[in-house]
Amino acid sequence: MLPSLVEMTRAPHVSAHAATFRRRRFARTSGRDALGTAVLFAPGFVVYLAFMILPILLSLYFSFFDWDGIRANMNFVGVKNFVRAVQDRHFLNALRITFFFTIPGALLGNLLGLLFAVLVNRPGPMVNVYRSAFFFPLLISAVAVGFIWKALLSYHGILSGLFATLGMEPIDWLGDPRLAPWSVLMVNVWRDTGFVTVIYLAGLQAVPGDLYDAATIDGASAWQRFATVTFPWLAPALTANVVFLFTGYMRIYDMVVVLTSGGPAGATDTIALQIIRVGFQQNRMSYGSSLAIYMLLIVGVLSVSLVLLLRRREEKLVM
Repeated sequence: MLPSLVEMTRAPHVSAHAATFRRRRFARTSGRDALGTAVLFAPGFVVYLAFMILPILLSLYFSFFDWDGIRANMNFVGVKNFVRAVQDRHFLNALRITFFFTIPGALLGNLLGLLFAVLVNRPGPMVNVYRSAFFFPLLISAVAVGFIWKALLSYHGILSGLFATLGMEPIDWLGDPRLAPWSVLMVNVWRDTGFVTVIYLAGLQAVPGDLYDAATIDGASAWQRFATVTFPWLAPALTANVVFLFTGYMRIYDMVVVLTSGGPAGATDTIALQIIRVGFQQNRMSYGSSLAIYMLLIVGVLSVSLVLLLRRREEKLVM
């Protein structure tokens, strides 16, 4: 039946009222969702603002003054602290040592983590024990790990006593300027390799088994299967591990303080240790703030560059 004239004239009004009602209901629902999201987001944002953004802004502000952190008055010096930093041999030495820990540490940590992940990524009665053993050092605080290794590596420590029983001369692992950086690096790699192994192990378990079967049917060797199947699939895990180790070693502080306190003769003095020493021990808060800004810029720029480079590599492997 054809609709009556009344129904034809009333239908547009009814549909318009329904659309208006739906828009108002959607607006109320969206408003409630936005309010709930804001309530849940606010505590974390306030904490991040108070403990991350605000200290960075204060450090940037203090870096333009001559202030010891105690006196009420501050003398404005502009960029004098930044110019002094690039001429400071102690800061340049700390920068060199920090990169010494960062570059070999990231390479060794990734190589060992990938090796251990491949070894434990197979069924067996002791696999879970091995996985726990690799991850266990990360559960101990860095300070505790430092004290344990200091008891092992010091001149009169456990390792030197073992050498003495074998008729060998003790080695001053932490007191020799040539050995101390390598000793600190070795301890940090030992502690962080477990985390890297877990990330690579998760990536290995996500590789489809059909790819290995297809590669085996094509006659690929074990190394060819790793190079063409395993390693490309581990690209996201590689990105995460490289960035994690890079940023961690660029900010290394606690392990160095416990093991060597930056010695001997500044052989293990890092940027973070230099900032703490200048700002809080020498009461040169403004100059220490300028060093912190330099550290922030260096870590930020290099980290972003690494992420972009590795993400581009991931895209190429996917394509």
